[in-house]
Order: sequence, then structure tokens, then C-alpha cells
Amino acid sequence: MTADSRPALWIAAIVSTGVLVAAPWLAEELVPAGWLGCGGGLMLVTGRRGWRTELAVLAAATLSIGLAFHWTPAVLADATRSSTAVGFAFATPIVLWDACRLAIPFWLVARFISDPRNAWLPAGLAAVVVEAVMPGVFPWKLGYSQLAWLPVVQSADLLGPEGPTFMLFAAAGVLVVLGGLLSQHRGTPATLIAVAAVGVTVANLAYGWFAMGRETARIAAAPSLRLALVQADPDHATAVETLQSLSRRACGDALRPELVCWPECSGGSYEEGLTAFADETEVFRRSREPLRGLRPWPKPDCPLLFGGRIYRGYREKPERIYQAALLLDEREALVGSYHKRHLMPFGEYVPFADVIPELRLSFPVTVPYDTGGEPEVIVCGPARIGSLLCYEDMVPVAAAAVVERSANLLISLIHGAAFTNPLTLLQHRLLAQQRAIELRRCLVRCSSTGETCVIEPTGRISGRLPLGVEGILLADVPLLEGTTAATRLGSAFPAACGLGLGGLAAGRRLRRLGALGRGCEA
Repeated sequence: MTADSRPALWIAAIVSTGVLVAAPWLAEELVPAGWLGCGGGLMLVTGRRGWRTELAVLAAATLSIGLAFHWTPAVLADATRSSTAVGFAFATPIVLWDACRLAIPFWLVARFISDPRNAWLPAGLAAVVVEAVMPGVFPWKLGYSQLAWLPVVQSADLLGPEGPTFMLFAAAGVLVVLGGLLSQHRGTPATLIAVAAVGVTVANLAYGWFAMGRETARIAAAPSLRLALVQADPDHATAVETLQSLSRRACGDALRPELVCWPECSGGSYEEGLTAFADETEVFRRSREPLRGLRPWPKPDCPLLFGGRIYRGYREKPERIYQAALLLDEREALVGSYHKRHLMPFGEYVPFADVIPELRLSFPVTVPYDTGGEPEVIVCGPARIGSLLCYEDMVPVAAAAVVERSANLLISLIHGAAFTNPLTLLQHRLLAQQRAIELRRCLVRCSSTGETCVIEPTGRISGRLPLGVEGILLADVPLLEGTTAATRLGSAFPAACGLGLGGLAAGRRLRRLGALGRGCEA
């Protein structure tokens, strides 16, 4: 079947492929749908060169991204304080960019591969390279859609954040083999690359089960820290009172927490250099609106980690303003802080505004935040906390940086009240969940509206609060040491995939030259 014959079937194939690839982003348990979508897409496009096929691939990829992240126009409309039509106008280039990221491996297969059994390997190698070098506004990777089936993503601690994407294409290659392939290949001997798809998939599953057992044993033997995660929206008029009340209730538990966590933006804006919050007059003098003079939790019952702002310079016109995670001890002394290093696009800064200044008029960022410097680790008793603020738990290098600084626990403070679609909050957690596996650390998420949860180093969610409710999540979290191969090797796997892709291209070229030479001799 080609784009020129049976157009209705071709359109149906495009739509089916796009929907299948998007399905796990809409309902996590539909992991096999992603394998079917990628496998079916490889079978459809293999050997079908030409602009019609390339447009069809782009259409399927655009449909997939549009369905998976269908909330994007509404969010951008809210950010621009304008209509949904304007939101669609700004969302369109973002969706098309991400669609190109998704389409490139299939374009490669359509142009250069003739046997669908061999398609998974160049497609998987290309997908890894694309994900490593092409940035996205929201840094999704296709392999994250497999997180509901934890054994298949455990190799991320060896291969890094792009590893699960490669394994997804290997699983798709297995489906191509098991699906009978195309009619012209039935009964023909399996290719080495086709056999490799089965071998890679089986090895990945075996390693996944082994790694989960190993990490479960490490968790049981590790020291732990008792946390109280308070979920409440800081934007509400009585937010501070609610946060304080829930914190006191948590500390009244028979098993008293060793640390209470509040979401991002739950505190005020304080001058850099303020070292304690016990003196109301000093706090007022060295703070600014909003919430000037706020003491987050007067006379706390235990240490408090909360999200606030730090400014440098004059109160009315600061030189710098940072989103920050701040740790107060029981005496209200500031004993640790971290400044956010990866800002939220369109919320905390406007991408490409230096090139197109008019964009700042469309996205009125209320506070011009600055990026922090070094990835500081915050010490609280036996815990060395790697703090992440909202968007940062989706960015692999943000979490890796604090683990490299010896963090044995990751805590993400999140303010997601602007995202009213529950799917947006769940996908934020899905994009963050892989950090626990890549780094073999417990990742704790304390959010204003959700999803507040505890993610174990295997990726398993051991406790969570419902979305949109005020509440407390009490948990004992493991403090693990050591580094993973993925942490030590950095971008070695994408680099190896790039070399592998180059090797396949060189081998193809040599075979063509050899065939041409034999033809000349004949």
C-alpha cells in the first residue's frame, strides 16, 4: 500500500499510528499501544521514499503529539491572557517541532531501509540521537511512555534517559517479526538485526527484573528519613494558615516527621543574606512583596523545607530574583538553600525573547527570574537533599547535577495550580518519574495541587495524594548512596548510538559500491 493507492486505507493507517503512539500518554497502562504504533509505523514506511510518505509520517507524528499534549493551547492561552485561538497559534510551532522530533527516525527508515525487519535498529539509534540533541519545551522522551511497566525501563540506570526509547523500538521490532512481516518476506530467513530485536528485548526484561530485586534489597537495608509532604495551593488567601495547620497536625503524629515539606512559592520573597526568621522586625525589613514579612512557620516543630524567593539588591528594584528552596531548622534559622537553575518556559522566562523581543508582550512574565549558579545540596540530618523546583524534575541534567554533588535524596517542590487539566499534572509526574530510576534515588514530589507522591528508586510509586485536595502524605524514604553507570558515563550512550548510525550508513554505502563493482565486472 502506498500514498497513491487506496488513499482511505492510507489515511486510516496514519490516524491509527498516531493514536496508538499517543495512547500511553493519555492512559499510562496502554504501554503495548506505543509498541504497536511504532512497529506499525515502521512497517508502513519502510522503503517508501518520497515526499508523500514524508508528509504522511509528519501528519501521524503531529496527530500523536497533538493528542498526547492536547492541553498545550489552553495553557498557552492562559499564559498570554488571551483566547484559545491565540493559544493554538503559539502551540502550533511547538507541536510541529516535537512532531519533527518524533518523525525523524521514521523518515530515515522510509528513505534508506528496504526490509522492515531491519528498521527498528536505525530508527532506535536515530531516536536516541534526536532526543539527546534536539531540545523540547517540555522535555519528553518517547520511552517515558513505558513507565507503567517498570521492568522495561530499568536499563535507564545503565543507558540514561534515552535508553527506554531505544528499548521501545526494540520491542516494536519484535512485534514486526511476530506480526508476520510484509508478505514478500514471509518464509525468508530472519535477518541478524531482526534476531537482535528479540535478544535486546529479552535482555532488557531480564535486567529489569534483576535490577528491581537488587534495588528493593538496597532500599530495605538503607537508612531512612521520615517526611511529611503538605499539599495545599499557595495561591489561596488562607494558604499560609492551611500549610501551618497541616504541618502541626503532621507533627502530632505518633511517628514525628524529621522534615516537613511545602510546595514551591509557599513562602515570601527574602533578601539574600537573611539568615534567620525568628525576628519579625528583621524579616519584614529584609523582605518584599508579595507576602512581605512572612515567617512561614513560627516556632516550627521540626525542620521545614519550602519554596520561596531570594532577591539581591534594592527591595523595590532588585538586581536578581531567584526561585529558591529554603530549609529552616526548629529555631527558624536558615540552614540551607538552593536557587532554581532551569526555569519554566513561558512561565518564568520567554524562549527566543532575545531574538524576537515582541514575544515578551504576548507572554507577560510577572517576575523576571534569574537562573541560579551551582547545584547546592541541602543537608538535613542524615539526608543530603538535592532540591528540584517544579520544571526541574523533568530535566535529567538538573537531577544528575545534584546527585553528582552527593545528594542521597531528591525532593521536588512544585506549584502547578496554573495547570487545571488533571492530565497535565499526571504527565508532569510521568516526565519526572524516570529520574528515580536513572539515578537510583528516591524522588519525593511535594506539589500544591498534585501529584504529591513518593517515587522509589525502582520507579514504583509507594505513596501519593489525590489531585486537587489539601492533605498530608507521611512517608519513610530511603537514603541511598553510590552512582549509576548512566551518571558516570553521561552522554556516552547517545554518542555510541550516533556512531552506530554512522556505521550502518557506511556499511550500506560499502554494500552499494560492492554491488556496483560486481555489476561492472559482469
